[in-house]
Amino acid sequence: MTSFFKDLKNLKFNYKLGKKTWFGSGGNSTFFIEINSVASLQKLLKFVPYFVPIFVLGAGSNIIVRDGGFNGLTIKLSGIIKKINYNKSNRVLTIGGAAKDSAISRFCEQNSITDFEFLRGIPGTLGGNIKMNAGCYGKTISDNLLDCNVISRNGKVSNLKKEEIKFSYRKTSLDNDLIITSANFKVKLFKKKQISDKMKKIIKKRSSSQPVNYRTGGSTFKNPPNQSAWKLIDKINYRGKSIGDASVSEKHANFLINNNYAKSIDLEILGEEIREKVKKKYNINLDWELLRIGKFKKI
Repeated sequence: MTSFFKDLKNLKFNYKLGKKTWFGSGGNSTFFIEINSVASLQKLLKFVPYFVPIFVLGAGSNIIVRDGGFNGLTIKLSGIIKKINYNKSNRVLTIGGAAKDSAISRFCEQNSITDFEFLRGIPGTLGGNIKMNAGCYGKTISDNLLDCNVISRNGKVSNLKKEEIKFSYRKTSLDNDLIITSANFKVKLFKKKQISDKMKKIIKKRSSSQPVNYRTGGSTFKNPPNQSAWKLIDKINYRGKSIGDASVSEKHANFLINNNYAKSIDLEILGEEIREKVKKKYNINLDWELLRIGKFKKI
């Protein structure tokens, strides 16, 4: 039996997608499948009709699944698409699209590779990182990028050089339907102890400034030009503000929290309320950094 048919046997219906996100809220996905190889993914994409929406689930962070659920196919990449490899001869780091940020940073630490320490402060996967040009602490994922391998909605595999992609703050020119299966990065070596020390500082800073022990999705809004989203939210006195069981973090105002039983609609209404207040008072648009998918639940 080929790997594709092995993966196909694990196809699930009415999958509890919302429960698999960091917020832990939201509805189900009509279909769900875990794919363990690029070849299987390519076959799946050729098999699924175009009228069926597709969503690729990463680490479950940075997303709100609406309460009505996602009427389509959710794909979870795993297996060899999570692999990380360092070619010492040409100093190229190859990272699978499904590799978690924590795994990438640990691998780099073990191999004395620097410039990836910042990933200890981001709870995601490589594919999502590249799609949104994720970054923190003065670094972005595109800094050392050489190229990436992608699959389009029709199953076509291609390679894109960094120069072919436009990168900006939390944004790229990549088409929404492209799935990143792997990427290559140039490597800069450094002393392992200094890499470890830098990672420890990032972990400590993140723990002291962000609500890491709560159900949250990460930063809610992108920072406007020359502004900090959290400062604007503070200025409208929304730190600690709540709707239902959703609230703005007391620790970091640009984080929404599901305290226990929040619905996705509560999180989204709270976010939209913040956007409206900031726009009205300062004429500044706060753009969502969280991805929102699915449909609203009918009352």
